[in-house]
Amino acid sequence: MSKVVLFDADSLIYQAIYKVVTFGEIRELLQNGESRFAIEEKILSLGFERFEKIAFDIFNEIEEREQIEEVKYFFTTCKKNFRYAIDSEYKANRKGKRNKWVNKLRAYLLDYLDNSFASDEYEADDLIYFSTQLLDVNDYIVCSIDKDLRQIEGLHFDYYQVKIKDSFDNYIFNQYGKEIKMRKGFVEVSKLDAENLIFEMMLTGDVSDNIKGIYGIGKVKAKKLLKDKSTFGKFRVLCQEYKKESTEWKQRIKTNASLLIFK
Repeated sequence: MSKVVLFDADSLIYQAIYKVVTFGEIRELLQNGESRFAIEEKILSLGFERFEKIAFDIFNEIEEREQIEEVKYFFTTCKKNFRYAIDSEYKANRKGKRNKWVNKLRAYLLDYLDNSFASDEYEADDLIYFSTQLLDVNDYIVCSIDKDLRQIEGLHFDYYQVKIKDSFDNYIFNQYGKEIKMRKGFVEVSKLDAENLIFEMMLTGDVSDNIKGIYGIGKVKAKKLLKDKSTFGKFRVLCQEYKKESTEWKQRIKTNASLLIFK
């Protein structure tokens, strides 16, 4: 049965544009009389080619197991992200870290890729979640390196590459002295897995998005607190831990749920 690939393309942009040309190559183009506009187009074209190549390699790996019917690419461009209205400190730790070439390549890809989607209000993650609600759980593959998307039940493909080790826990190198890597690959996310992740994130927060959870609770402790609990039991744990930290615990739960949980 063929599936629709819902591709979280944000992370791949960084990989595609990273060191696509050197400063020396740019200097040489300028010395040869190339305009800045022409150089920018060249860099974006090279980034686009690299993006397509990496994406096609990922699709080939997916098709070793599953048949792809269609690919939909999702990007984050929202300047009016609804989460900023909920918490002005949302992603505040990322301010000043934007890369202009990442932004330019994202715009370039949105112009040239068929079936590419972005929104003024919602992030790529949100758009992927909305898409899954229009499909049967057996009809899609969520293709992403973002753990937050594991809130979604169904088949996932993690395209992040990890270094390979041998039986002695040493990294393996190819004949050119380069470390061999492989993608993390397929992950089956059950309804219970998705629920557990939501409660875990509510306890730990999300450092990358500057969402504060409960002080002193990391992933290991969160898993221990939630282990073998029913849905109601997990909710009780959540309330108890938030109560310990704040008299306004109900509002804190509501705020974090609005920031962390797709809906």
